[in-house]
Amino acid sequence: MNDVSWDRTKYLYASIGKLITSSLERDQIFRGIMEEIDTFFGPENWSLLRLDEASNSLFFSIIKDFDFEKVKGISLYPGEGIAGTVALTGESIFVPDTSLDKRFSDKVDRILGFKTRSIIAVPLIFRDRVYGVIEIVNRKNGRNFTEDEHLILKTIADFSAIAFANSGLYEQVCEANTTDPLTGLYNQARLASLIDEWKDDTRHGRRRDDMLSRKAVIFIDLDDFKTVNDLFGHKEGDMALTGTAHLLRSIVRRDDMLFRVGGDEFLAIISLGDDKGSEEVIARIERDLEKSRYHGPEGRYSISMSWGIATGEMDRLAELIDEADKRMYNCKKSRHEKTCLNTD
Repeated sequence: MNDVSWDRTKYLYASIGKLITSSLERDQIFRGIMEEIDTFFGPENWSLLRLDEASNSLFFSIIKDFDFEKVKGISLYPGEGIAGTVALTGESIFVPDTSLDKRFSDKVDRILGFKTRSIIAVPLIFRDRVYGVIEIVNRKNGRNFTEDEHLILKTIADFSAIAFANSGLYEQVCEANTTDPLTGLYNQARLASLIDEWKDDTRHGRRRDDMLSRKAVIFIDLDDFKTVNDLFGHKEGDMALTGTAHLLRSIVRRDDMLFRVGGDEFLAIISLGDDKGSEEVIARIERDLEKSRYHGPEGRYSISMSWGIATGEMDRLAELIDEADKRMYNCKKSRHEKTCLNTD
């Protein structure tokens, strides 16, 4: 290891080893790892991208210095750009000069107004499963990265992938207690826990800005769902519930929260921006809910939804849920004259 001090490298490995064994909280571990990487390698930019199995795409989990809002909607498919190629092949890539490498894509650079000149990208891979990619970009002092540093980053990624796998198992155990086994949405227990968290900002370390962040709470109930169970059986009813959950996921955004809070009752917690943006978000969701219907096999029936919406700060979450529930009831009452379930 000619280019890098062995003492510094040993200290780096020891520090990362402590981080990996100190917690099972994924975000906490990887923020610490990326900070150690920043100190050791001195890159202008670094990022951690996670591979989402559902969409088979990479998305940014952490990025240095840039507003996360600019990158949270960016996705890279396996084979797209340097990071995508690493995810596809499971092999690390060191590019001293990106202008000479045809695999490089400036898609992210154009969005961020950044110029990537050199890059090391390494996979987070454990037992043949790729969890994501770590990238370091452009050394601050203008010099190129070295092959020794490439090797060091690969070693860090190997350690980190184990942490990724372990924290994933931990999250699965936690999710089993907080998700509805039929629909995969959060359950009533998770909602109760969330209400408790937001009751006491001091006990849970909440910042005042977080407490005052505006949300829309939407209480949703399926119209005449009991008729589906009565006419077609509970197995068909379960299919309608899972189908409705899929519909609701397509309406809300990735960062919003969805719950199944009763037999045929659902609840969504939607993040809102400024007043103008809030109105647009709510109007769009109402339009989508109005036109969304679950259609049973062979068109035998279709189910519409009634809903109520309340908006306010998170420290009023329990009150907002109650308000939304009452508005949903009024909505359902006003629809009582209409046929919400069409059967042959």
